[in-house]
Amino acid sequence: MTEPSQRLLIAVVGSASNSLPESQKQLALEVGQQVVDSGCRLICGGMGGVMMYAAQGAHQSAHYCPGDVIGVLPSYQKTEANPFIDIALPTGLGVARNAVLMAACDAVVALDGGSGTLSEIALAWQMQKPIACIGDQGWHQRLNSLTLDQRRDDTICVLDSLAELQQFLSQLHDREHRAYSGIQLSGVGRKPSESLRTLEHYLEQSFSEQCHDYTFELLGQGSEGVVFTCGPTIFKVFYRSDFTMLLFTHLSQISQRLKAAASHDYSPVPRFDVHKGEYLVVSYPRFESVPYRGGEQPCMVNFLRAMHRAGVCLSNVKAENFRTDANGNLVFIDIGRDLMPFSDVMFLSMCKRAFLTVYFSQHPAFKTMCSYTNDHEGFMPVTDHDGNDLSAEQVMNLFGGFYQEVRRGCE
Repeated sequence: MTEPSQRLLIAVVGSASNSLPESQKQLALEVGQQVVDSGCRLICGGMGGVMMYAAQGAHQSAHYCPGDVIGVLPSYQKTEANPFIDIALPTGLGVARNAVLMAACDAVVALDGGSGTLSEIALAWQMQKPIACIGDQGWHQRLNSLTLDQRRDDTICVLDSLAELQQFLSQLHDREHRAYSGIQLSGVGRKPSESLRTLEHYLEQSFSEQCHDYTFELLGQGSEGVVFTCGPTIFKVFYRSDFTMLLFTHLSQISQRLKAAASHDYSPVPRFDVHKGEYLVVSYPRFESVPYRGGEQPCMVNFLRAMHRAGVCLSNVKAENFRTDANGNLVFIDIGRDLMPFSDVMFLSMCKRAFLTVYFSQHPAFKTMCSYTNDHEGFMPVTDHDGNDLSAEQVMNLFGGFYQEVRRGCE
């Protein structure tokens, strides 16, 4: 058991409603118990709903000790805490107490929830706290496996079961928890310290059989990591960081989904393997291909149908992340945080961005158009820029036909 002074504080956040469905009550109980079972302490907002049932679950753990359940209250009154809170911390800050809660914790587990949970997730993201979501309702279903911005290299972790929660909590014990030093602009200060030769040497040692008698060739270098080719194999080495290593569970799940769909000849994403050691590495067989420049609607429709079959979505569709293989199929090659498990909401979002990639990928306002579709139904900015003579209605009709064609192949 971890020494008392070293035990991690896990924030459990979610709906404060006092009329939760039975399934949510039971999930909150089980999550709270597992937090303490894992050797951590539980910290929450101290009130009702998910907070109360998680606190009650913590008390049910065989490892529970008095003081393991902490509540950060929005009011000045300790007496407003739910009956399972051991240590009540009144703040008098109202909803601003969410920032105190996120500052105090080491990681966050979100169970369903609404706008309050969303604010906590956003604060935890800015404060560099690992975030996991579990359940089948609420805001986090729209954020599954996403990066909220470019200030971090990991994703919001998707947990399909309590067993995956146990693995998430176990990984937290193996990482270094640095003190938060203030909000920085997206992408600022994230320069990798590894040299290319260091990464090549790691691949040589870890994949000696695959790399024997071959030399490494650099294919690309980005914010997540470096891509090499070595003989018949492509390797993507992720830069070493505490957050990136949490991608292992996420990418392993995506890899399993792609391999489960292996009965189809065409895989829209290379069927990759995931390796976790000193570095996180994905690898897949090299294939003949040429760059994709946009257009080619039938190829994109076929790609989206294949993604639907595989149960995988993308949060960032753009032409430069695709290659066209020898059979004329589109293949997404930027394996990393943009890949996520399937959901209807994310599939529709992916189709919108894919539509824009087909018709407007060379337009100077392409990024603005894609950003607009994240929060709006239509494509109004498309009609606001020079070089486009389509009305908003015409663009919507064009997308409607595109989306219907995609869906016909998914039924």
